[in-house]
Amino acid sequence: MMLVVLCVLPVEAADDDRFSQLVAPVGARVLTDRTSSIDHFRLVLSAQKRAAAVTFADRELRISGSLRRLAWESSEKLDLDGLLEPLQNELAQGMSARVLYQCQDLDCGSSHFWANEIFENGRLVGRDNQQRYMVIYLPPTAAATLSTQRASATLLLVYATQRGPRQTVVGLDMIETSDNVLPGVVNRADISSMLSISSGWLPGFQVTDGQFDSVASAPLLNVLTSLSQGVQQRLFLVVHCYQSNDMSVNQTCSDRLAQQLRVASFDAGAELNVSGQAALALPPDGSLVPALRFVFWPRR
Repeated sequence: MMLVVLCVLPVEAADDDRFSQLVAPVGARVLTDRTSSIDHFRLVLSAQKRAAAVTFADRELRISGSLRRLAWESSEKLDLDGLLEPLQNELAQGMSARVLYQCQDLDCGSSHFWANEIFENGRLVGRDNQQRYMVIYLPPTAAATLSTQRASATLLLVYATQRGPRQTVVGLDMIETSDNVLPGVVNRADISSMLSISSGWLPGFQVTDGQFDSVASAPLLNVLTSLSQGVQQRLFLVVHCYQSNDMSVNQTCSDRLAQQLRVASFDAGAELNVSGQAALALPPDGSLVPALRFVFWPRR
């Protein structure tokens, strides 16, 4: 069975060798073992989608930090759940970890995507109906959080699949990063505070499966519909999508989400000024998820 929630040991005990020994199949051959610094690393945290020959996810982050990348192959066909069980058992002995995303078999989409685009190792390509992917977050230690610098968290990216009738391959990325990778909780105060300036990016704009999520975006909608008519007339909202290298695809996505936001925020005859402008502005946090920008037209 797939693990849904993990608690983990303190990060000071979570050394690279311990995790690599837990994930590596017994008697497996090492394919890759290297370390590097990373910038704009593509962290995928949702299911794959494909449009205009581009594979992407609704939730992706770009992070920086340090990376240790390992990969193994085994000449045996191993049970994938059993292969990951030692890691899960070890992590369950402590506290504070979170599974940010996981999938199995066909729900993971294309094995080529994970192997070539995320783990950058064609030897990890396997069967789409026999694969596992997990992203595990280990928070900074209590001692590290007392530092004057922002403490680094640890991310474990695990990918395992069957290559053939008698071969199993596993990839493990261990990332140290001080970037914020946890989904934030947005409230009305955050949104109202942002609207106190003349322009910027509004938090709380949530998209699920390519559609504007009015339930998850309730704090945003509550603030927007509570604005006075005069303020609403001066407020211009712009939706940006970043899912494709084809700008027309991004424009279609932006227009669709803009229309859905316009309808969801319609209140007693007042309609907000909402438009779509594709990827014509850099994303606010380096991620590729749709985002909402605002600007107030100056008073006369």
